[in-house]
Amino acid sequence: MDSFSFHLLPLYNRICSKQTVDYHFILQERKLLKILVLSDIHGNLEALQAVLKEAKDLDWKEIWFLGDLCGYGPQPDACFDLLMQHTITFIPGNHDLYICGRMKGDHFSNESRKALIISRSFISDKLVKLLKELPAYQIKKGIELVHASPEGPSKIYILNEMDALKNFRISRKKCVLFGHTHIQEYYRLEKSNVISCRGETGQKISFKKSKILINPGSVGQPRDGDPRAAWGILDLKHKEFTFYRTPYEYEVTQEKMKKAGFSDFLIDRIAKGV
Repeated sequence: MDSFSFHLLPLYNRICSKQTVDYHFILQERKLLKILVLSDIHGNLEALQAVLKEAKDLDWKEIWFLGDLCGYGPQPDACFDLLMQHTITFIPGNHDLYICGRMKGDHFSNESRKALIISRSFISDKLVKLLKELPAYQIKKGIELVHASPEGPSKIYILNEMDALKNFRISRKKCVLFGHTHIQEYYRLEKSNVISCRGETGQKISFKKSKILINPGSVGQPRDGDPRAAWGILDLKHKEFTFYRTPYEYEVTQEKMKKAGFSDFLIDRIAKGV
């Protein structure tokens, strides 16, 4: 049986001290057929808005967000408010954990640390409090959700076939959803061999018969040579995942980043997808 589903609405309301929430509805089994899977938004509101607009007619019932709402981008709180308009499961990323004090900055690059310092200056206290309470990974409908990998849910990368093979051995689940690399791709285990492939928009892959690791890519800062926002739809009924890419007005985001004080390097990279 799946683990308890950690939904954000009760926690969010408690932090905001708005009202007493009836928890009964959270424990009810809901019939989820399609899930919108997002990762690595990094405060990029324009990218998130474009994705939600394109995805609205795809009949999904819930968002599974694999982490890194914060860092690099200028509007993490606005992105969070937009996500909260939907039923959402939220796995914190390494940037989120740093922002709320659950992770030290030792493994971050200088560029990332500088961006996080800027980000922390305008992130609301209520969002920081919520990030402190999120679980590092979850099991939903028999699928493992992590930010980075089963080996290290918040910071150990899956970068190649050897990394993938190690994580296939660690995870007992047939399907793992992960982010962190900002690359839209998947790894499939066939007998003792690992097959890897980059995702293409509209590409549909099945996980009926073999174990698979799926990365939907980054909404807010892709690094696979394609600046379009990356995301995916998980079909639980047919055990399929479809990759998508969505163009957005990154020039608007760049202007906001410039006003917030982010580096030219970070501003330039969202236009190039690197």
